[in-house]
Order: sequence, then C-alpha cells, then structure tokens
Amino acid sequence: MTAAERREKITAEIAAATGITEAMIERLVRGFYAKVRSDPALAPIFDARIENWEPHLQQMCAIWSSVT
Repeated sequence: MTAAERREKITAEIAAATGITEAMIERLVRGFYAKVRSDPALAPIFDARIENWEPHLQQMCAIWSSVT
C-alpha cells in the first residue's frame, strides 16, 4: 500500500468514526479566514503578513486536517 493509499484509508476511517470530513474542515477554515479578512481590526494584521492567501489557506486546511 502506498503512502497516499494509507492516508486515504486513515482519512476515511476518521471520517466514518467522527463525521468530520476534509470538505467540512475546508469550509470551516475558509469561513474563518473570510471573517478575519473582513474584520476591521484583524484584516490589516493578517494582510500585512500574508501576501498570497491561497497557499496559506491550503496549509491551514492541511494542518487542521492532520490535527483532527
């Protein structure tokens, strides 16, 4: 079994046991950062440090996926 196949199997087992899916994590992360980016106090802080949002969002999805 390849590493990708193992990860897919583990992900499927976790989703079955918890009900948490990759799609749910992505919606949560993207929704959170959408609110951050529209917040008058937080947006400037994040915008000053994140130049390209898409790679950041993908990394945050990967981090939270590995945590759950």
